[in-house]
Amino acid sequence: MSEFAALALYPIWAVAAAVGLTALRLGRTRGRGLVALCFCLALWITGLILLKTPGTARLAERLIPVGIVLAGGFLHAGADVARIERRGVVWIGYAISAVIAALGFTFPHLLYAPGARAPGPLFFPIATVAALATALEISWLTRLALAARGRDRRRRVAIALGSVVGSLGGGGAIALRVLGLADVDVAAPLLLIAVLLAAYAVLSGEQGRARELVRQGLAYAAITAALSAVGLVGFYRLLPSLSPGGGRSVPWVILVTFFAALPLEPLRHLIVERIGRMLFRAPTGVPDLAEQIERSETRADHAERLAEIGRLASAVAHEIRNPLGVIAAQAKLLERGGASPASVAAVRAQVERARRFLDDLLRFSKPRPLDISEVEVLPALQLAATNVRLVMGEGAPPIDVALKPESAGPRPHPGAPPAMPAAPPDPLAIEVDRGAFNDVATILAHNAVIAVSDRDGGEVSIRARRDGAVVIVIIEDNGPGVPPELEATLFQPFVTGRGRDAKHPGTGLGLAIAHRWVERHGGTLRHERAPGGGARFVARWPVRAGAPAPDPIQGGGFG
Repeated sequence: MSEFAALALYPIWAVAAAVGLTALRLGRTRGRGLVALCFCLALWITGLILLKTPGTARLAERLIPVGIVLAGGFLHAGADVARIERRGVVWIGYAISAVIAALGFTFPHLLYAPGARAPGPLFFPIATVAALATALEISWLTRLALAARGRDRRRRVAIALGSVVGSLGGGGAIALRVLGLADVDVAAPLLLIAVLLAAYAVLSGEQGRARELVRQGLAYAAITAALSAVGLVGFYRLLPSLSPGGGRSVPWVILVTFFAALPLEPLRHLIVERIGRMLFRAPTGVPDLAEQIERSETRADHAERLAEIGRLASAVAHEIRNPLGVIAAQAKLLERGGASPASVAAVRAQVERARRFLDDLLRFSKPRPLDISEVEVLPALQLAATNVRLVMGEGAPPIDVALKPESAGPRPHPGAPPAMPAAPPDPLAIEVDRGAFNDVATILAHNAVIAVSDRDGGEVSIRARRDGAVVIVIIEDNGPGVPPELEATLFQPFVTGRGRDAKHPGTGLGLAIAHRWVERHGGTLRHERAPGGGARFVARWPVRAGAPAPDPIQGGGFG
């Protein structure tokens, strides 16, 4: 094999195999098609390596046609990413590629001459069928990509583009060699692109901590491979001088290798873990995982106590809901019997207040597991604002929702032509529990609307923007603001500035629930005083689930 072929093909093969094996070992949300795609790429590159290696040409001639199952791998991966239940297209793709692979493996001379240097009798018919099937495959993957949005679209586009360059670097490169137009070395850059696109589709499919675990797993594998390559070469260079008999005695070689490897393996782990701590903010080495387990055990104890409180809260809620239902029914009977409408309304208001308190108590005491998905920020905030206005009824102040603050900018010259309208910003997406994000936005917007409901010219605004690895959501009002005596305990349960006799009584659990939701995502929620004296709440959400969101002492606003 030439030096160029070794440098070009071996790394690509290693990356494809490493991504597939790491996803298989550490991935949680992986699809079988994505893992199969990585292995199909590795298999195809193996055939090219054998073709360029002296003495293995005959094996390569049989193995190269097997690489056509790569087409089925791309279809399988596309169906996984698109979450398609009916896999008829996938099985048809696998079936066609399997027939061609079996024919080529059994009778390679029908496809090409020895060494794949000239076309065989079935080369052109099979090449035509393969080209048509590839065109249909790319068309199908492209339609899947155009039907999605956000991260799903990016993953589907990666697979569709990978299919294009993979076909050119696979079957296209072999066809050029068979026709004598070029050698398979031209496949290297195309297959590298295909492997990187497949790696992106695999890694971006993981969410939260699982993605970081897979990413670090690949990094640790690369570091280990580098250390092993240097260390093993040096060791085997020294092995003859270290072993009695100059390395000719197999038992002595085994014994010396065992005792040499015994301290070297812990040393390798130590070096890899040290490098991992320098590269990653939250490394996943063995000592780091042990510390995380200890912290998890502490959180588990705390969660068990919360579960006990949750069970108690459920029992209390059950015992109180039934009497509340009876009271509500009796109030209706009293209303029909001619009781004072004001008295009946007061009873109903207190019943509704008790129900809201029970609902908030259950949400606080029995937190559910997070269900992470990609959410577009602007539509989610607009939905929360709409729900708040519906709850508050007529007369509720408008809630202005935008992805960035409005800026008047410099006034144009009187004689200047009208400026072109600005292009709409790209959708801002975040990996988050959709229900939790809606809860936080609704709680904060509801509090802001209540704060300005009795003021002339009351205003509530919601602003969101991305700042590096976080999405900042600011909900601000021009109301009276949070009383100074409550600021220190604002996010603790049962702390509220609205008494039971207020027009909109509070339970004291809303902000505590919002604070807990944001913290469970690795973000922060804090209160600031707005420039006009009102309240401003700043929620910092990590863009990627599982990544902590830094909360600088200053910043987070829009200036």
